[in-house]
Amino acid sequence: MFIYRLAFSIGILFVVSVAHAADPVANKLEEICREYQAVKLDNSEASIKTLIRLDQELRSLVKRPWGTVHKSINQEYWNNKKCETMGVYVGHYSEALEYSGALLWEVKKRDVAKQYEAYTSRPGVPDPASGEAPIIKTALEYEKRFPTGPFIEDTLIIIGDFYSDLYLALKSSDQKDYKYECYSPFFDKTPIPDQIERARQTAIKYYARVLALHPKSEALEHPIEEEKHDLELGNDPGWHFCAD
Repeated sequence: MFIYRLAFSIGILFVVSVAHAADPVANKLEEICREYQAVKLDNSEASIKTLIRLDQELRSLVKRPWGTVHKSINQEYWNNKKCETMGVYVGHYSEALEYSGALLWEVKKRDVAKQYEAYTSRPGVPDPASGEAPIIKTALEYEKRFPTGPFIEDTLIIIGDFYSDLYLALKSSDQKDYKYECYSPFFDKTPIPDQIERARQTAIKYYARVLALHPKSEALEHPIEEEKHDLELGNDPGWHFCAD
């Protein structure tokens, strides 16, 4: 599902079957927690840079295993309640360790001069079970303002997934179900077949841009490649937002 694929990166794999004191994942989480505790009340620019680095480390540690081998980090790794304030929690549906991005909210509050907006303006992603579409305007604005920003890959995936879903919603627009309600505000007055084709081609374009960020050998193994291929064949990929 989308919320786990946003930050794909080859080569970051963690064994999640055994949790014990010497485990490198658990140790890394504790290390990040200690650093966070040391700077959470510090408003200096050095602390802002530390929070940004810790945010990136948490994203790599918690989210990327799913993007590479569809494995989550089990909640058994986390028993430090005092560090839940940095946004690490056990997902209600996944029952795996997840990260909310809370450290970047702290950066945003401290970054009065707005020097780090490439980080703090990252588009939000709704929970797939929330019945909401992404705020596509925010994602398009991020793409325009920060074409080489730290979250450009995530942003391109959000946009590609949005148009992929819009393609599916348009194809089933006669059903008037809850997915129709979710996406119909994005329909226009042109003929439905034309809208279907535009949405399909736009999704393919954004997925191609995601894959272009990776060497060819990595791109072929990227989860986006299969969805792009389905769209090119005219098949129906899975839903990403407003899902069951």
